[in-house]
Formats: sequence, structure tokens, C-alpha cells
Amino acid sequence: MRKTIIILTTFGLLFSCSPKIKSILEYQKKGDEFTPKRYTEFDKNGNKILSKGIGNLRSNRIITSEFRNNRKVFEKSCDYFKKQDTCVIRSFSKFEFDKNTGIEKQTLFEPDSSIRFIREIKNLKNIRITKVHSWEMFPTKNPKIENAMILTDTTYLDDKGRKIKSLHYNAKIEKPWIEIFKYYENEYTQQLIGTARDTILKFKLTDLQKMANKKKIEYNFYSLENYKYEIENY
Repeated sequence: MRKTIIILTTFGLLFSCSPKIKSILEYQKKGDEFTPKRYTEFDKNGNKILSKGIGNLRSNRIITSEFRNNRKVFEKSCDYFKKQDTCVIRSFSKFEFDKNTGIEKQTLFEPDSSIRFIREIKNLKNIRITKVHSWEMFPTKNPKIENAMILTDTTYLDDKGRKIKSLHYNAKIEKPWIEIFKYYENEYTQQLIGTARDTILKFKLTDLQKMANKKKIEYNFYSLENYKYEIENY
């Protein structure tokens, strides 16, 4: 039997004891009312397979993902126009995983199949290395490395899998810009170094987000003062 729960005040105990989540309907406060904003769906492995915007009178972005053996193999993004009852493709990605090298490769295409970028990710014990060859400004069907912008990110993780430091390299810039993360009981900070606007940003960690992080669910929960959530379980 389907079980749907509307979250109004607290979530922690309920989330930790609940079955696997099938979908989340997010409501955002506008004036004195909460209106639907986003619908998200997960498979039984906790992978996000659908993200659908709600409420925009002109169009809403829909992102669908396909998984095979618990790995993402395809993703498509389109804008749904209700008046025309059609979804216009904005981009799509193909994913590959090389068992020998441990590298996950994403190739992102324009609607006409031109390539916008190729991203390769390699996960080590507490380090994630991401390398991107980008033709962002001039997508091409004949990608050449010498014409690409090359970006490399090295991210260090703690024993909980959280980012603690990221180094962002651009092949055309001598020094990287840096992110440093620090975690506390109910918040975390993000320090930016080497940018035009070096600063320290502070983010609150709600009970909902703590539980989502613990269960490794790809979802951002916001303050219940301005957002409500309707949860459907398998």
C-alpha cells in the first residue's frame, strides 16, 4: 500500500525509520500559502530518476535519468511547455564506466548532438579527481583536445565522504582557486580563496538535510519556515 506523509514540522525520527523514498513533492511558501514547486522521484536504490519543476506558467524544466547496475547511463533535460503540450530538449548526457581505470565518463550533448563537454571522474580513497574538456562556447561534433578549455578539480573528502577542500585548476590560469569546507553540528562553512570575491559562506543544516546526507539521497531540503514536503514511500 502506498504511504504518503506530509512533513509539516519535523522529519528526523520519521525519516530514519521510514522505508525507501519513492518521491518528494516540494512546496514553497508564497504569501500565506504553500504552492507546489518541484516533484522528484527515486528508484529503489535511492537514485534520482526524475526532477520536474512545477508552477512556472510558461515552461518547466524536466530532467530524467536512467541507471543500469546502479550506475547512471543516460540523462536528458527538456523544457515542458504546457500550452503546446511538448517538451523541448535542451541537452542530454551519456555516461560510461571503465572498470579497468575506475574512471566515470560523462559526455554532454546539445540537442543537435554537438558535444558541449566531456567530464572524467576518478574516485580514490579520500580524493576525487575531475577533469573536463569543454567546448562550452562553441559546441562541436568533431571535438579536438587542442580546442578545448581544460578544467581540473581535485577534491579531498573526510571519512564521512564530505568535501573538506577543493582545488580548481584552469589550464590557462597559473594558480587554482580553492574551496575549504568546515562542518559543525547544525551548519557548515565554505571559504573561497583565489576568486574575485574571496569570502566565507555559511549554510544551515536542517534535520531533514542531515538525514538525507546520512542516507546519501541526492536532494536538498530547505527550512520548513518556507518549504514543506510531501513524501511517498515504496
